[in-house]
Amino acid sequence: MDDLICKYVIKNGRKIGESIDVYENNLIVKVGDKFIAIPRSCIIKVEAENIHVSDFDEKTAEELGEVWVVEKSKPVTLEELERMKYE
Repeated sequence: MDDLICKYVIKNGRKIGESIDVYENNLIVKVGDKFIAIPRSCIIKVEAENIHVSDFDEKTAEELGEVWVVEKSKPVTLEELERMKYE
């Protein structure tokens, strides 16, 4: 599948946000000051600047978006850096 990051996300012909990550088979989308996680199975079409998605469970998307924020906000330990070889 084409690159999914830094594209506008379109649902029912309306721009709802911008894609910023793929996490556990979900597309992470910044919507205003929140983040939602849309299942990749809801992706209908990927274009140069847009990703079109079908309907999805918005409550679940918001909950998974919050999980993503918590997960991405965790500090990285020196041991993890060593394992990733970023030191």
